[in-house]
Amino acid sequence: MVNIDEKTRTVIKDAARKLTGAKRRAFQAKVAIEMPDGNARKAEQEFGRGRETVKKGMKESETGISMFG
Repeated sequence: MVNIDEKTRTVIKDAARKLTGAKRRAFQAKVAIEMPDGNARKAEQEFGRGRETVKKGMKESETGISMFG
């Protein structure tokens, strides 16, 4: 588990809630990528977001193509 203090975790969760669609996925991907191992599963555990969504955002970041859905 990544060592993130509760205040930072709360700020990240709040920011993600305020975004939608591709913007939310891009934000979640950025957070996951910046974590020590860039792991979508650990981001899911840490922030309560679906890892499939995080992985989709990571793929969109790599390709530059936003997917719908």
